[in-house]
Amino acid sequence: MSFTLYNARGMRVVIDAHDASLQAWWAPDRYGRLADVLAAAAPSVPALAGWQGGMPDDGSVLLHLSQNGLSARLHYRLGEDGSLSLDCEATAGAVSRLHLPAPRFNLQGHGASVADHVLRLASSRCRSAGRLTEEPRDVAGSAFFFFPPAPLGARLGWPALAGTPGFDHDFFLAGGGLLREAARVADPASGRVLRFSSTQDGLHLRSDAGGFSCAMQVVELLPGESARLAFSYRLGVQDIDDFDISEPVSMMLNK
Repeated sequence: MSFTLYNARGMRVVIDAHDASLQAWWAPDRYGRLADVLAAAAPSVPALAGWQGGMPDDGSVLLHLSQNGLSARLHYRLGEDGSLSLDCEATAGAVSRLHLPAPRFNLQGHGASVADHVLRLASSRCRSAGRLTEEPRDVAGSAFFFFPPAPLGARLGWPALAGTPGFDHDFFLAGGGLLREAARVADPASGRVLRFSSTQDGLHLRSDAGGFSCAMQVVELLPGESARLAFSYRLGVQDIDDFDISEPVSMMLNK
């Protein structure tokens, strides 16, 4: 079963009720042409399955999960400004891991490369995925520093990433607890811009030639503990003259 959210800009977001994942997101480019900007891929962390719910009268999607001692509530809303808001509340009756499936984006649409997608990331520290005991390292001046913005593909030629398909790293942010912009990805060809906001103090960046994802960090909960998290993916458009790019791109304008 799936639910579809709409807004007046022509956007459509399809949500799978079983695992709470996004199945499609149709959004306009700078010329008003619609495309599905989600790229299919297996998630880096297995998704929690067994969600149930429906659509309240306000047109949002409300899902509930009760599984292995974890009770969770997830609320999706699509705003007229192109923001898909996710509010999550969870309580653990046993040792639990809370994670949500991360949508994998390609702002040009299916079949295109994301090498020219320009990333701005408000982080000065990172570590490789899965290395929880590793101390985060400073990224200033390295291939992992995206402030000012830089194209994803250009960084894969740097020695630290040479021969890898892309990024698979945890980045750490300042000011956890407040919903604020953590990452921004822009596609010069289509004009689409994605802004990812989070209340967490970090995010997981994963990319390859066909797509990228900005994901929540996995939350470990002990019995009796609760968590309340908020995220937002906001899709908009930007004129080519407004792009702030610190490194060259091999852009072909989509006209």
